[in-house]
Amino acid sequence: MRNRPRSMVRRVTVPLAVAAGLLATTILTRNAPAQTRVAPAVDPGATAAGPRPIPGPVYESVPFSRAVARGTRTRTGIPGPRYWVQHARYTIEATLDVARNRLEGQETVVYLNRSPDSLRQLAVHLRQNVFAPASPRREQVPITGGVTLSRVVVNGRPSAPVTPRKRAVPDTGLRPANESLQPEYAVAGTVMWIRLATPLLPGDSLRLAVAWSYTLPPAPADGREGHEDHVYFMGYWYPQIAVYDDVNGWVADPYQLEAEFYMDPADYDVRLTVPSGWVVGATGTLQNAAAILSPIARDSLAAARRSGRVVRVLTPGRSAGRVFTAGGGPATWHFTASDVRDFAWGTSDQYAWDATRALVGGAGATGAAPDTVDIHSFFRLTPSAAAWQAGGARYTRDAVQQMSAYLWPYPYPRMTSMEGVLNSGGMEYPMVTLMQPWADTLSLAGDLMHETGHMWFPMQVGSNETRYPWMDEGLTQFNAAQGMRVLYGEPRVGGRPNDSEAGQRAIYLRAARAGEDTPLMLPGGGDDYPEDLYVMMYYDKTAQVLAALRGLLGPEVFHRGFVTYGRRWVGGHPQPYDFFNAMSDAAGGQDLSWFWTTWFYEGWPLHQVLDSVTATGDSVTITIGDQGLAPMPVRLVVTRADGSVQRLEVPVDVWLRGARRTAVRVAREPRIVRVTIDPAALFPDLDRTKQTWVPEGMR
Repeated sequence: MRNRPRSMVRRVTVPLAVAAGLLATTILTRNAPAQTRVAPAVDPGATAAGPRPIPGPVYESVPFSRAVARGTRTRTGIPGPRYWVQHARYTIEATLDVARNRLEGQETVVYLNRSPDSLRQLAVHLRQNVFAPASPRREQVPITGGVTLSRVVVNGRPSAPVTPRKRAVPDTGLRPANESLQPEYAVAGTVMWIRLATPLLPGDSLRLAVAWSYTLPPAPADGREGHEDHVYFMGYWYPQIAVYDDVNGWVADPYQLEAEFYMDPADYDVRLTVPSGWVVGATGTLQNAAAILSPIARDSLAAARRSGRVVRVLTPGRSAGRVFTAGGGPATWHFTASDVRDFAWGTSDQYAWDATRALVGGAGATGAAPDTVDIHSFFRLTPSAAAWQAGGARYTRDAVQQMSAYLWPYPYPRMTSMEGVLNSGGMEYPMVTLMQPWADTLSLAGDLMHETGHMWFPMQVGSNETRYPWMDEGLTQFNAAQGMRVLYGEPRVGGRPNDSEAGQRAIYLRAARAGEDTPLMLPGGGDDYPEDLYVMMYYDKTAQVLAALRGLLGPEVFHRGFVTYGRRWVGGHPQPYDFFNAMSDAAGGQDLSWFWTTWFYEGWPLHQVLDSVTATGDSVTITIGDQGLAPMPVRLVVTRADGSVQRLEVPVDVWLRGARRTAVRVAREPRIVRVTIDPAALFPDLDRTKQTWVPEGMR
């Protein structure tokens, strides 16, 4: 998601020297020097006028170290030989009652315990409870009453609700397993805890059946779902089993309208009943097209897939009677999806429907034919959504193809983009994006590049968005800029600044110059992030940090490491340490702890300057000052009168030893006509006005 409303995060005071917890075991990479040095105490108010803060080593959390010891993680960024991820199979039936704005559903979940642990309880997300009267949240929202549970059954045994006991520490209210053989559940905010009658053993499975209903909130609600008039979008709409992972066990952070989600891959078989003449866009593949769509509509979809043209399948009002099969009653749309982390859908009788295709993968050494991805775009024919009619399907196709080329091929059979409900930005779900109406075509293209980019991070590479938003938003922000540059070149009139590297840098540096540079390792779901900085830091700062890492390692090494990290963790749950270790490993085992500490654990801006260029005898001394807090190498370019160019690098070790100034000497002849720090702008320096020197007579 991008462009969060300002009011979604509260301002607090955060010291710049924050680290993510008191951590215990040093990260080591293959062939890397030991990183066990003790970081000295750093004054959070340190400035260039005082002693240089020296970045210390990165320390793993204790749970991560235990995972390494158990063989599920490694210190090279590769999943361990005993790595596992839980899996579930959802069968869901739901009916939308547009007269009451209410959804009623029932589901059966087969949950397979692939962990080595015996599970005595289940955590189930009921995220629609964020709209319940007493649910904790960080934003004012319309009160809908939340989720009504009419049935909870575990392995055929009805589960009874209990009231959580009041204690000084959080408590689910559930009795110990040996007190009763009857399953029972307690709901606390947006999480339901179910005590199992008998433990779920490793390798075994259970069957959970739930019947529920809720009233859909009016748009824009929380900026991720809701309804307006006859446009509905259902996000986080069904009871979903929480993640149980190898590092933390149950991860059931409540949804409080802040950071987004953490989910396990699962299989979905979903039947959705909507009014006759309403079209549905959803995660997965439509299984009963012949029962829903007329031969004319199916021919249009086939033509779009065959030709690659953008084909209008449905125009609301005029062609609805020719698109759907005859019948005046409600219609049930049947979708299936395998190995996706969520299921979302939208529906309306106001949508136009365009279709085309994307071609991904193929060719290369194998000479294989590319895979065909069906592209669908749903939007209203309104002036505010004019860009959708011009290019919604085309831009969705472009995004799938560009991200496939930069990362790895899109793995799903279908990609759907939907307009409506939101009043800013967009929201991602597996195979589906939802976003605001756009009139500006370049802005729509950028938004679709970003939201479609989420089909890789976190839809495939399933990081914890709630705790580490930079791992999906920041990586996707960076990736979107790569795709936009290929299609549209450098920034020009139109579009949004954050769709290009230059725009992302300007946004980050504006905050840094205002003294608001903030650590990326702060959790995204709590009170810890300052107001207005969520996007600037998690999105744009992270994108600039990745660009700086590319400049540090070189484009080839960076891209190989970045893609290798992603592909290794498809279907898994990487932690920040996995990313750090993977990139260090790709760089030949370099000790990059100073980089991770500087750019992820601290709010330290970069500022290097040319203090002086002085000729003495047959040499010239170039003095460089480091007036910021972030240590980085100095890429120095000396241009001479004969056109020759001399490239020098001051290693980062100079600053890591505490220096504030350093000097290099070069030959005086041929005459020097220009000295520049980082002319390629590889690193995000606060102010470049003192990074170029020319002789007085040439100024």
